[in-house]
Formats: sequence, structure tokens, C-alpha cells
Amino acid sequence: MKKIAIFFKHNRTKNYYIIVTLLLLCLYSWTTMTGFDALAQRVNRFSSNTWQVLEFFVFVLGNFAIIIVQYVKWRRDESLLRLIRELRQISADNADMAIDWHATYAPKTQALIDVSNTIATNTRRIREEERASERSKDEMITNISHDLRTPLTAIIGYLGLVEMGENLSDDNRKKYIHTAYDKSNQMKVLVEDLFEFSKTQAQDASLNLTSLSLSDLFGQLLASYELEAQEKNIKLTQLTNPEMIVIEADSDKLARVLMNLITNAFKYGDGATFIKLTAQVRDENVEIRVINDGAKIPGDALDDIFDRFYRVESSRNSKTGGTGLGLAIVKGIVTQHHGLVSAESDDDLTTFVISLPLKQKGVSYEEKPN
Repeated sequence: MKKIAIFFKHNRTKNYYIIVTLLLLCLYSWTTMTGFDALAQRVNRFSSNTWQVLEFFVFVLGNFAIIIVQYVKWRRDESLLRLIRELRQISADNADMAIDWHATYAPKTQALIDVSNTIATNTRRIREEERASERSKDEMITNISHDLRTPLTAIIGYLGLVEMGENLSDDNRKKYIHTAYDKSNQMKVLVEDLFEFSKTQAQDASLNLTSLSLSDLFGQLLASYELEAQEKNIKLTQLTNPEMIVIEADSDKLARVLMNLITNAFKYGDGATFIKLTAQVRDENVEIRVINDGAKIPGDALDDIFDRFYRVESSRNSKTGGTGLGLAIVKGIVTQHHGLVSAESDDDLTTFVISLPLKQKGVSYEEKPN
């Protein structure tokens, strides 16, 4: 009795449809037989054999149709109940599992399965992004701690020598103080870059949009680097096509982007003889390029150089320094402007390519003279 009870408990839907189908078959069979007998008595056009053949075909086709319809309805209900059970299990386990079976006879249930799988895929992607974000935050904290601790340790050490060195010569005292001052400036640059980077990552960050001329902006920036370029025998040039390109952007932030890229070329473009800024209109966008003919960026680093704190291994030296945030700030500001940034590098040229919309859609801006 217990086994029978368990069987009926786990096969309720199947048993229901079996009983309903049997009742429908009996009712249809009885209706067909009595109906044809009454019809045969009232209509005398056909012979008895003809009525029997018609009755047989109607009987068989009707019963077959009932069985097929009931079978399809049973499969649909079974698919829906199975889906409900699996969704409850997924919900209980807080999982992002996909449902790997197909509801052949139930298109609506299959639509629900597809939606559920889409939700599971998106949930899995979001969780992976959250885990990656957590790893990135941990790595960022580690890098900040390391980059702050290194100059701070040097500052404390040299100032400690000055404080405790009663017999310290003036030259050594000046040397130690100067070194501590340099390390303090390194910390200042790191803190400023961290602050700028955090602003590019803020969800509520706003842009102070203005209408500006790229050729004027290029000219102002290159003029500020003229002295450094002369010292390193680097030629600075610019080219815009057309000559007057007006773009809606945050002038201070766009200037910061170009300054970071130019500074990057000075620091890491060993052997460069020129740095060139170009701008060209392409449909509703402008493509800005910062080009130099210095040392090639390794191919395996091109996809990573815009990550925060990433530095090409050959660039990790005391001469170039750098916080590893310059290009991350570039990417953040370009993204704020709904643009894209990428890098190309070969044995001849290294190019940073920025694509920005000429107009920031749906954003009001204030026109200011440059």
C-alpha cells in the first residue's frame, strides 16, 4: 500500500490525465455509437455497411485525436511542473544554474526556460564581475600600500638620519633632506593621481562640458612641453583635418588625457625623435592620435596598459617612476566622454588612438571661449 501511495503521489499529473482521457474516450465512444444509430435510422440513403464504415472511421479518428490532445496537454503540464521544481531548487540554492532540457510540446514553458537561462547567464556574469572587482580592489590596496610605503620609508629614514645625526656634515644633511623632499613629491603625485582616478570611477561624476577647438588645445599643450622637448631633442607637431575641429568636452579633463599621453611618450618612448598630435573627423566622431617613434610596447602588454597600476616591466625603474595610474585615468576620462581608447605599437611607431563623439548627446553644456 505504501508503494502504491508513493506511486500516486509522484505521478499525480499522469494519473489525472489517464483518468480524464479514459472518461473522454468512453464518453466519445458512447456518443458516437448512439449518435450513429440514431442517424442511421433517420437517414436511409446509405447501406448498413456504409454506416458501419463511417462510424468506424469517426470512432477511430475521434479517439486518436483525444489521445493526442491529452498527451500534448500532459507533456505541457509536466514541463511546467518540472520547470517550477527546478526554479525552486535554483532559488533555494541561490545558484546561477542553467536549465539544460527542452520543452518540446510547451512553447510557453520553453520561453520561460529561455528567460530563466538568460537571467542565470547574466547573474553568473555579474557575480564574476563582482569577484573580479573584489580581486582588483584587493590588488589596488596592495599596490597603493606598496607605492606609498616605499617613499614613506625613505622619507622617515633620511629625516631620522638628519634628526639623530649630530655630527652630520652640511653636505650630507642637504643631500638627505633633498632626497626626502623628492620622495615626498613622489607621494604627492601618487595621491593626486589616486584622487583623479577615483573621480573618473565615481558613478555620479559630472563633466563641465564646453565647446572647444582641438587645434587650439593641441597648440597650448605642446607649447607647455617645448622646453622638455628641446632638452631631449624631440620635435613636437600637430595636425587637424579639417583645420578647425570643434568638440564638446570637459576641456580640463581632455587636456589631462593628452598631457598623460604626452608625458607617457616622454617617459617611456626611449629613442623617440618626435611626438605628434593629430585629429581627424570621422562621421559624428573625432579620432585623436598621440604618436611617437620611441621604443615599442610589447604586444602582450597592449591590452593591459590601461589597467590601474599596470606598468610594462621594463618601465619599472627609478628613472621613469610613474604611479601606474596615468593610462587608467586616460581610459576613465575617455569613458566619461562616451569614447574609446586603444594603443597600437610596432617597431616604427607607437600610437594611442582616442575616439570621441563631436557632441555629447543628451547633455547640456556651457560655451566658453578658449
